[in-house]
Amino acid sequence: MTQTMQAMTELLERIAIALETPAQPPISEGFFDYGQKVYCNLSKGNGEGWYTLEDGNAFTQKPIFRGRVVGLRFPTLERRGKEVVKFHLFMRAGGETTTFESGRECYFSKTVLAALALASPEVLSRPLQLATYVKELRTGDKTLAVALRDSAGNKLACDWTNADDWEAITGLAVENVRAAVGR
Repeated sequence: MTQTMQAMTELLERIAIALETPAQPPISEGFFDYGQKVYCNLSKGNGEGWYTLEDGNAFTQKPIFRGRVVGLRFPTLERRGKEVVKFHLFMRAGGETTTFESGRECYFSKTVLAALALASPEVLSRPLQLATYVKELRTGDKTLAVALRDSAGNKLACDWTNADDWEAITGLAVENVRAAVGR
């Protein structure tokens, strides 16, 4: 497939997603007075998925956040005595930056990375809305999923599988975010 055909196919996929998904009005920015580092975990988030830690106690966050993406990182951190690679999504709302942390290989991270890789830097330069929900997998397990919407309320989505080229997807997502924030 030529590069032009591939680009046209990707554009048609974006159009199809936009037509399938009705626009929703955007919410106001941020979480409204919650913490600045938010963790993503279904069981610890008391069913909502996102939580903050204060003195070792988990406090559930609202499942919707709206702000501008300002960066991505994949730090190696120590958790429960082991070094693990985490996914950090940095978003700015109300003059403050919030860090969303999840496992690099989890459903939440892959969904966000796939959507950011497909979205244009122009779309990513405006506020995005993240809304989490619980998704039941084919295996019967439950996981934290996310729906992303652009500033007009249109759903940003990209189908993905674990077998996809995650190095390439991650690289494109990082490149799109850098272009969006002017770095």
